Amino acid sequence: MSMSKAGATLALAGVAWVGLPAVAAADAAVPAEGGSPYQLRPAVDVPIFGLATAGFMLNFVEAPPAACLPDCDPPDDMNALDRAALGHYSKAAHTAADVMVISLLAAPQLANLIDSRGRGWLVDTAVFAQALLLTQGAVQLTKFSVERGAPLLYDETVPLEERQGRDASRSFVSGHTSTAFMAASSYTVTYWLRHPGSPWRWVVLAGTHCLATFVGLLKIQAGYHYPTDIAAGALVGSSIGVLTPMLHRRF
Repeated sequence: MSMSKAGATLALAGVAWVGLPAVAAADAAVPAEGGSPYQLRPAVDVPIFGLATAGFMLNFVEAPPAACLPDCDPPDDMNALDRAALGHYSKAAHTAADVMVISLLAAPQLANLIDSRGRGWLVDTAVFAQALLLTQGAVQLTKFSVERGAPLLYDETVPLEERQGRDASRSFVSGHTSTAFMAASSYTVTYWLRHPGSPWRWVVLAGTHCLATFVGLLKIQAGYHYPTDIAAGALVGSSIGVLTPMLHRRF
């Protein structure tokens, strides 16, 4: 995750931390019928926010470049599927992935605001913020634990400053893909809970997850990830994107 997106996520976390008590109080005053399909429980949410924020803060920890630079060779035991990702590098694809992730974070929240007419929207957003922080925390902990070199690390045609970047030596798992699938899954769950009988549920499910998949493909084309990074990112993001909302579901 770039520092600009990390800063945006941190700002969202700050708003969530400051506003959680007020949102929880408002949540208690809103009838379940016509309001949010979720219920906040500060005794549960505050510890989760704390742990997730701690993991997310790894975004701001300095990560040294790969020790093998400037001449790195891919591992001999790399599987054939991932080896096919070597040799890709595209700044345009990387920028497009950034734009799509930001869009997937923002557009569903706006759509939910319009759909809900503001009733329970703050609660929905607090649950989304929790899922976002949990995803980023899980991603950063995994990246620092695995320290896998990205495809572009082994491409001498890529500018050295790109190969020295923190993302070049920490490709597993894909943060963009995890974030995209978390956003797609969490919005899909929210829409399905708000509209249990709507045929548009399937359109939301297919549309958001197709966009999330495209984010992963762009990151492969950009040279920052392997197919297994993308598959793992999709699993992490989808799991948190489903489990976090369901943990808060009103029964």
